[in-house]
Amino acid sequence: MSKILIGLLTLATLSLAGGVLAQEQPMKVKGGHQLGETAEQFFAEGQEKEMLSACAAGGFKSLLKSDRAQAKQRCGELADARQQAMGGKRFEYQSAGNLSERRTDTFTFDGGHLVKVELIYSAPSAEFNYRGQAFDEIFAGLKQAYGPPTGESTKPVQDVYGVQYLAHREFWVMPHAAVLVTEQPGQGGSTTLVAFTRAEYDRTMAAGAPKAANPLE
Repeated sequence: MSKILIGLLTLATLSLAGGVLAQEQPMKVKGGHQLGETAEQFFAEGQEKEMLSACAAGGFKSLLKSDRAQAKQRCGELADARQQAMGGKRFEYQSAGNLSERRTDTFTFDGGHLVKVELIYSAPSAEFNYRGQAFDEIFAGLKQAYGPPTGESTKPVQDVYGVQYLAHREFWVMPHAAVLVTEQPGQGGSTTLVAFTRAEYDRTMAAGAPKAANPLE
């Protein structure tokens, strides 16, 4: 897998498995997680597992007083997030993401399952000396993984300085999942990458669709 694909959403495998297309396999996402998995499983693996284990082990006495308070607060927030996600109600959990990539990760749970993952990548900036991820790089990685997008669109936008850009939006709809990537170009821009379970994608699209007017009102 290319360097560009590291940090992007990827399928469990890009080859055929038992005659089933790769796009029909469960979709793995950042942090070693999988769309549709239970909240209990989510917090028992990857970065969350390591953090909860460290919290349970304690060891705060070796930290400075200010760092100790911050660590305890973070542990409390993580335990609360786990409880709420497992409670069945709709809940959004924002992880630490990846500071080196200037990326923030938000995981959405509904009915005790992971239904949506949103990754926001800051665009590379030579001025502030961070690499980030450019839209073209992210789109190339997604296209390599999933093939041509199901749909795409562009719209003219302008940044805070009035500079005109053309923003891109690409999406892939598969039997069990959907992926959407949108661009916010210009200085201080970003790329938002979202993966949904298919049920969550359909619910989101239905909620955003315009409602027909009631002819009796």
